[in-house]
Amino acid sequence: MARCFNRQTFDTPGLLMSISRLASFEKARKQLRRRRTDIITRAAASDTNAWQPRRARSRRLYSNKYNLVEAEPEFAEPIQNVTVATGRDAQLSCTVENLGTYRAAWIKVETKAILTIHHHIITRNYRISLSHSDNRNFILQIRNVQAADKGGYMCQINTVPMKSQVGYLDVLVPPDILDQGSSSDVVVREGANVTLTCKAGGYPTPNITWRREDNEPIPLGAWQGQKVTDPNAVTYEGEVLSITRVSRLHTGAYLCIAANGVPPSVSRRIILHVHFPPVLWIPNQLVGAVAGRDVNLDCHTEAYPASINYWGKRANEMIITNDKMQVVTKERTYKTHIRLTIKNLQPADFGVYKCFSKNSLGSTEGSVRLYDRTKEHINTVEDEKGTSEKDSPQLRKEIDEETNSGHPGNHFMWILLFLSLAMFGITT
Repeated sequence: MARCFNRQTFDTPGLLMSISRLASFEKARKQLRRRRTDIITRAAASDTNAWQPRRARSRRLYSNKYNLVEAEPEFAEPIQNVTVATGRDAQLSCTVENLGTYRAAWIKVETKAILTIHHHIITRNYRISLSHSDNRNFILQIRNVQAADKGGYMCQINTVPMKSQVGYLDVLVPPDILDQGSSSDVVVREGANVTLTCKAGGYPTPNITWRREDNEPIPLGAWQGQKVTDPNAVTYEGEVLSITRVSRLHTGAYLCIAANGVPPSVSRRIILHVHFPPVLWIPNQLVGAVAGRDVNLDCHTEAYPASINYWGKRANEMIITNDKMQVVTKERTYKTHIRLTIKNLQPADFGVYKCFSKNSLGSTEGSVRLYDRTKEHINTVEDEKGTSEKDSPQLRKEIDEETNSGHPGNHFMWILLFLSLAMFGITT
């Protein structure tokens, strides 16, 4: 065997170095055997409990000197779960004792993506950074937290077997009303049923509240003979707002408000349009005035779509504002108040005036009779209907003259006339 090695190969520096290391290792083994024998002998000659700390200390000294045995790292405390709202910053802390030459890493549990290893950042997510100190504390920092950051984060040590612990990041998301599935402005015919829907996202799940913009009660009507809600209820809870037999009173703006405890709350404005033909009423259908003065004639209408409203003396005549007459219109939702002012009344201005209201669903009209109060023979509305029992002043004067003339027979005849007139009025 010796003949197989030549002199040149035997004298190479690598081989000499290997032989030197082997000799040092054999020397270390002999020293270790002698020291171990010495420890066992001394332990047998005295109390065993008194020597245990020293024996453990001897082992640690040997471990540090020859780097053959290293104490394994341990987690000092569990990772605390963190809850933050979107847009805020979050921190997850991992504390390791006796890390030594081992390495700690942060890993996203759901995606198994490696975020950091020891002091180095691996992920390309610019919002993630690492803070470390004393080779013991490793703090994962996430700036401007998003909903996608929600989940588990693992702090892992590369021991065999691997050691790890997980902390959970919970992300709160403020409410947001979704366009898909939510109602927009609604148009419905009076008497039909209507349903308004509001869908919202967020975490935790948002609560939906309905109310009118004018804070009026929301009468939802009845369903199968039972009241749906209190008729005086101002708010209603739930994604769906159902109204049975909608009327013009339901016309207006409704607010859908979503809230889940994470600011800010959000709302959506939905306008309910109820279509119905015009309805008209006139407060005073008989108006008396004096020539030379101004007089106002009022007319109120309700309609949707918005109606065309005007005053006129005939069906196809429209009074337009001028120096003599003025027309003022005030509108509020589906209600309209139209006032006709006639200035400096003249005899030709007395008569019947009509208020007209028309939309695509129908039309209606109402009339006002304007009379001169200085003329006492003008019949009232009750006279036209035949229900009045009052006598004119001229008739009363003639009766008084006859009754005071001193003729008892005439007096008796006038009494009979009064009775007959009274009976006639009652029968008619």
